[in-house]
Amino acid sequence: MEQAQKRGLARLMLRWPDRRAALREKYGQDIRLAELCEAYEAAWEAAAYWAKSPSVVGRERAEEYNALASATEQDILERIS
Repeated sequence: MEQAQKRGLARLMLRWPDRRAALREKYGQDIRLAELCEAYEAAWEAAAYWAKSPSVVGRERAEEYNALASATEQDILERIS
């Protein structure tokens, strides 16, 4: 699971380059932030998977996982602020 946490952290650092230092610092100190990074990565992987589906259900699921990733971003921002 640690790999998914690190991938999530890397994805966030690419998304928010101006917050890289805060992300790195808090990631090493806050286990909850590491768990949120893992959840963020899982949401983006699921969104990418469902986005490839040609069905209506696939698009709906992709939207749901994108919304989950956005909500997780907000939780992460609160933790690093």
